[in-house]
Amino acid sequence: MNIEPFAPFETQVCNIGKHQWSVARLVTLSRNLPVFDAPLNCLNIYTKYEITLRELVAHIQAVNKADLRYPIILDEDGEIMDGRHRIMKAILKGQDTIKAVRFDKNPDPCRINE
Repeated sequence: MNIEPFAPFETQVCNIGKHQWSVARLVTLSRNLPVFDAPLNCLNIYTKYEITLRELVAHIQAVNKADLRYPIILDEDGEIMDGRHRIMKAILKGQDTIKAVRFDKNPDPCRINE
């Protein structure tokens, strides 16, 4: 069975409310933010997603490939903008914290959905 690999971050988007950001742009804009250890039990990991089993397999593959050396990106309110696969990997490994950066003020979105 052929499972399409999860999209590379260069083509991914982050949606929070009606706002949408390019993940590649978020990575660039967050490069100089201070890195800190974020407690995993303080992150909002309760957002529900409806996906197929095939999509779930692609996500599992992405979790297995996730590189915990790169910090996750949080918005000004602490919502996850990038790094869900890294968060899942850290949880599976039994870690208490994960490297993170956080915007003091969110960058302008690339798009506002109506």
